[in-house]
Amino acid sequence: MVQWYPGHMAKAFREMDEKIKFVDLVIVLLDARVPESSFNPEVAKKFQNKQVLYILTKADKADNVETKKWCKHYEQKGNFVIAVNSKDNQTKKIVMRTITKALEEKRKKDALKGLKPRAIKAMVVGIPNVGKSTLINNLAGKKVAFVGDKPGVTKAQQWIKLNQDLELLDTPGVLWPKFENPIVGFNLALTGAIKDDILRIEDILDYGVKLLHELYPGVLEKRYGVSEEYIDDYITHLGREKKLYANKEIDINRVCMLILNDLRNGSLGNITLDRIQEDINE
Repeated sequence: MVQWYPGHMAKAFREMDEKIKFVDLVIVLLDARVPESSFNPEVAKKFQNKQVLYILTKADKADNVETKKWCKHYEQKGNFVIAVNSKDNQTKKIVMRTITKALEEKRKKDALKGLKPRAIKAMVVGIPNVGKSTLINNLAGKKVAFVGDKPGVTKAQQWIKLNQDLELLDTPGVLWPKFENPIVGFNLALTGAIKDDILRIEDILDYGVKLLHELYPGVLEKRYGVSEEYIDDYITHLGREKKLYANKEIDINRVCMLILNDLRNGSLGNITLDRIQEDINE
C-alpha cells in the first residue's frame, strides 16, 4: 500500500468542496497511458451530481487501439469522453465542441426557465502531471497556467477566463491518501504522476519491464538490443550491455532512469499500461 499525501493536496480537496457547487461542468483529465490508474476515486465522489467530460490526455504517447477501447468504456457508462494530444492545434476545437455538446441539455432547460445564457464555468481536475496546465494553455491560446514535466507544479486554484462563453477553474493535481492496489502506485510512478523518490526505483522498473514484456513483447529488445529472455534480471543485463557502471558495479539507478525516461518520452513507442478488465478475462 502506497501513501503519499502532501498538505497542499488536502487543501485542494477542501477547496474543491467549496467551488464544486458553482460550476456547470467538471472536466476530468486522465492519462491515456493509464486511464484506470489515473482515475481518482475520491475526486469522483465530489462530482456525482454534475455533468462530466472525461479527457484522455497524452493520447499521442498511448496505444491508439487501447485508447479507443477506453473511450468506448467510458461512453458506455453514459459519459462524454475524448482523447487528445494537449499540444495539438486541433485540440481546442475538439474540446470546445464537446463542452458545448455536454451542456446542450442544460442550456435547453435554462432557456425553458427563462434564464439568459451566461459563461460556462468548468472545473478542471486530475492527478499530478496529467497535463491540466498544458491543456488550459492550449485552450487559452497563450500561457496562462504554469507547465512542468514533474508532478505538483500547480499548487493553488485559479479561475481563467478563456472568452465570454467559458471560464475554467484550474485545480492542483491531487492523489488520494492511499493506493490500496500497489499496481496503481507502480503505474503512476512509471508515467511520472508521483515523484521518483516515493517508491524504490528498482522495484518500479522490475515491475515495469515485466509488464512491458507481457503487453508489448519485443519492444525492450528492439530499443536496447538486449534479449528479453533475461526479463527476470533485465536491468542487470541492460546495465552490463550498456556499460553503465559506478565504482565497478552496475549503476542500477542509471539503468532504471534510462528505461523510465524512454517510457515517459515515447521512445519505447505508444504504450498503454492499463487494460480493460473484460479484455484481460478473455
